Amino acid sequence: MDDKGREKQIKKPLQELSNVSGRRCLMVLHRFWPFLGGSERQFLKWATVLDERDCRVSVFTTNVWDNDFFYYPQKKYIREGRTEIGRNIKIRRFRIFHLANKNAVLTFLSKLPGRTIKFLMGNPFIFVPGYYIYMFLTAVFIPKRFDFVIAGVFPHYYLIYPAFFYAKVKKIPFVLVPLVHFGEPNSDENFNLFFNEKGKYLLKNCDHILTITNDEKEKLAGSGINSSKIKVTGIGIEGRAGIQGCGEKFRQKYNLNSPFVLQISTQTHDKGSHHTVEAMKILWQKGVDIKLVLIGQILNDFEEYLLTQESYVFENTIILNYADEEDKNNAIEGCEVFVMPSKSDSFGLVYVESWLYKKPVIAAYCSGVMEVIDEGINGFLVPFGDYEMIAGYILKLLQNKELALKMGGEGYKKAKNNYLWDKRIKNFNKLVGGLKLYSSNLT
Repeated sequence: MDDKGREKQIKKPLQELSNVSGRRCLMVLHRFWPFLGGSERQFLKWATVLDERDCRVSVFTTNVWDNDFFYYPQKKYIREGRTEIGRNIKIRRFRIFHLANKNAVLTFLSKLPGRTIKFLMGNPFIFVPGYYIYMFLTAVFIPKRFDFVIAGVFPHYYLIYPAFFYAKVKKIPFVLVPLVHFGEPNSDENFNLFFNEKGKYLLKNCDHILTITNDEKEKLAGSGINSSKIKVTGIGIEGRAGIQGCGEKFRQKYNLNSPFVLQISTQTHDKGSHHTVEAMKILWQKGVDIKLVLIGQILNDFEEYLLTQESYVFENTIILNYADEEDKNNAIEGCEVFVMPSKSDSFGLVYVESWLYKKPVIAAYCSGVMEVIDEGINGFLVPFGDYEMIAGYILKLLQNKELALKMGGEGYKKAKNNYLWDKRIKNFNKLVGGLKLYSSNLT
């Protein structure tokens, strides 16, 4: 490619977002960097893209690290209130307050009249008073600080609504990222939390909606949300698999002398962690030489479950409450099968990450995930909770290396063809590039 061709490749994405240069974007999310779950990675990528286009990004988030810190003050949290990353991405963390009898108090207050009270005090009963005060005072009394807002994700309505209120008062674009977990097929279990009246109000009154999958868009449109304002942006991966052979490095570090099955997720019932362990117990009782590695925060329900297990489960399981990116990538490279039989995902980025290492995956039938995994081609799907079927599929992949390699290879092709960021970022650029950003008073 000559110099002119390279120049066009460099300039084109910059031109796509020329409207954001010198502007300020407010992003609102329940957790953010350095925690890197799926939604955190997505917002970080968007913030980085805007930062590269000379847009000043402020991220308002909480001080939560362990997901359980939303409810239990003894869990891990982030102490630093303010951080800067990139060229000009400013992170501000607002403190979660743990009131005595919090649920009862907030439930009582949520019954008072007024939409705002119901958003801030109602389910999921999380209290962030510093954020509320800042957002409402800024909206009403202080000249415009931001040109557009991107906020998510459900069911964190207590964070989204103040940002929505700010955008409406200042008459600036409000972009909603719901990431609705519709759960198991033909189940309404998640609707009360992810698609209740508060969620519907925000969806109907926001300016734009970004979804991860076509399935999420179709379900929202089918529920009466204006499809013309919904754009499927997806989530992506960088496409840089680790160095081949690093799986052996992980084995040596954790003294693993047997093949192992891997699950990376928050360790909780809804992510299928209990069922993965129960599946492995079937294999261990059959004498199969296989270990289990679990990476991710252990929530209270899974901790209580572990306390009931016999010693052989712990002898065959490595549990890492936290692992850095190198360890996680090395674990994927070294595992035989990746398993996450979750009913609580809108996409499941870690399946795609596993495909980069040509690993077969096992998941549960779950809205969103079923759009990612092609049953029997690049992975297996099971009904949520069916640990006997999980055990059967693990054993099948262990005994049939040719099948495991074929499925992993098909997953690799799908990841490369569909989920690299250079493809997935285009719709985000189109939406933000088309926002009507009016003259600003920012200094």
